[in-house]
Amino acid sequence: MEQEKINYDKIMALGFTEDVQSDSVYEAEHGYSYCIITKQLTKKIYLDWQKDTKLCKMVRLSKPKTGDIGAELPIKNLDHLKEMINFFSNEKEQTFDYSTFA
Repeated sequence: MEQEKINYDKIMALGFTEDVQSDSVYEAEHGYSYCIITKQLTKKIYLDWQKDTKLCKMVRLSKPKTGDIGAELPIKNLDHLKEMINFFSNEKEQTFDYSTFA
């Protein structure tokens, strides 16, 4: 399965959060600060988007306390990402207007 890139604005519109880390070596090499962009779905499952590749994956932790990764699922495209978010979201808590995406 080949993944499609998902742009930053689409990711952020879906409620992902950006945690910027201070790493002068990374910043000198890449020209921008290292950041972790994720969306927590459950206690053990979150979505991770890589800024440099623009690819997203779903991560399941086998041990949430230690952060051990049990499995990863590549997200195929924006539609697949929306399906995963909807699957793990309570309909009453839906706050995203997906009609803004063409």
